[in-house]
Amino acid sequence: MTLGSRPATRLLLTAGAASVLLLAVTGCEKPNPGVSVWSGTTSQHTQALCWSADATQSVEAAGCARDVITKAREGGQIPEISVIPGDTIGISVDPKVAANGWIPEVGSEPLATAPITSTYFRFTFPDLQSVPAEGLELRVLASGESNNDLRGLWVYRLVPAP
Repeated sequence: MTLGSRPATRLLLTAGAASVLLLAVTGCEKPNPGVSVWSGTTSQHTQALCWSADATQSVEAAGCARDVITKAREGGQIPEISVIPGDTIGISVDPKVAANGWIPEVGSEPLATAPITSTYFRFTFPDLQSVPAEGLELRVLASGESNNDLRGLWVYRLVPAP
């Protein structure tokens, strides 16, 4: 079989095309779903810090926390939302997140008693609560097929408006 012969050339072209196609398919990775948070004129949209593409597989919460800490230490910023007591804060999630439900938390306090299955939620930041200078952590926790499973995590910081 010589390189100049037609069958050999076809074989090489077919093998090359198959290799390129295989690399293209394996290199395609869908981005993690996103969450948007807004208050007043400030808005931030981010992809999940941790996300399980399979709703039956839970991500490890401790591993997600390590990822957040590592990101912060490496100079990555946790998205900040400026708030004033009495402001409305809105959260919008991708439909993929809403499918199995999600719960927003400020500090360690959940803002809902059961997972939310709509793509939008809003709440009013309490009038009588001041925002500490370092801010408050807002987390969005996506549920897996079981409400006890953590499928995804997003973290924002609510900071005092200037």
